[in-house]
Amino acid sequence: MTLPALLVALAGAALADDPLYDDLEKLGWELIETTNVPGVAMVCIRKGEVAWFLGCGYADLASERPVADDTVFNIGSISKTVAAWGAMKLVEQGKVDLDAPVAKYVTRWKLPPSEFDPAGVTLRRLLSHTAGLSLHGYPGFEPGVELPSIEASLSGDTNGAGDVRIVHEPGSKWQYSGGGYTLAQLLIEEQSGRPFAEYMKSEVLEPLGMKHSDYRWTSAIDALAATPYDEDGKPIGGPRFTEAAAAGLQTTAADLARFGCASLTRFRGDGAPAVLARATIELMQTPAPASPGYGLGYSVERQGSIVVVGHGGSNQGWMSQLDFVPETGDGLVVLTNGSNGRRILEPVRKRWIAALTAGAR
Repeated sequence: MTLPALLVALAGAALADDPLYDDLEKLGWELIETTNVPGVAMVCIRKGEVAWFLGCGYADLASERPVADDTVFNIGSISKTVAAWGAMKLVEQGKVDLDAPVAKYVTRWKLPPSEFDPAGVTLRRLLSHTAGLSLHGYPGFEPGVELPSIEASLSGDTNGAGDVRIVHEPGSKWQYSGGGYTLAQLLIEEQSGRPFAEYMKSEVLEPLGMKHSDYRWTSAIDALAATPYDEDGKPIGGPRFTEAAAAGLQTTAADLARFGCASLTRFRGDGAPAVLARATIELMQTPAPASPGYGLGYSVERQGSIVVVGHGGSNQGWMSQLDFVPETGDGLVVLTNGSNGRRILEPVRKRWIAALTAGAR
């Protein structure tokens, strides 16, 4: 049975016997009526496997196209988590040392001079936001605008976000830096010898079965994509990014659930895609030095009696959340096509965590 068919079948079964499904379905429809967010897609994971899909509302209001399991959304900063897999594959292959200076591997661009030693900027620190770099996030560019090169972006051609530079001692503290992931993107290109999106497609996305996912806006992605909407509920084009590793992955709830299942190493069967070794993934989900709540591409936080790992994402017109519990194999994907999507993500996530901690699943 194909994954879409499986999701539909499981969703039908869930209607009859899963209080969480019923609760989130009711909540989802209530929230899209009050938030100017047209649609939300959710996938629940149990014991490392997809349990059910739930779609509420519309992928596009004008055509009344409903949200489906193959509806494509941009997932903002969750792009970083997936991109980190691409970087760590190079580490496993011996092409990159996690703790060597990034300058050893990148020749097309150099960090500007500063009072700090650039040798302290390593891949481990880029992926854990402890490299001491500037530039929190990116606004992106309007569709149709010619995008700058990665080098130009790093040097400040970012539609107002600024450039990437060392602003405090590398390894001294945690400071979120989308710019650090753009530098990691350049490292991946140079060490793989391939364009970033092409490398990620063949080495990570396709092996994980993420067939409707891409770091580019292709015609195939466009055909499945939801329409993004702003805070007032008006349709917009949605931003485009040179900085794909930081913010530019397009995917579906079903595909992102595949990634979530692959991240749950304790529940990974022997036949699961082996993009990364279990030990590598578990390292990525462990808080890095100088980073109390962030590993290598994954956030890590305690919620009552459970530890929740994952990431959130937000761009204009899009809001998303991926969460899972490594100990139990539970997980939840929530994708929305509205700038107000956080007003859906937060209560849905709260209900899910409450159900887990209460044991009422």
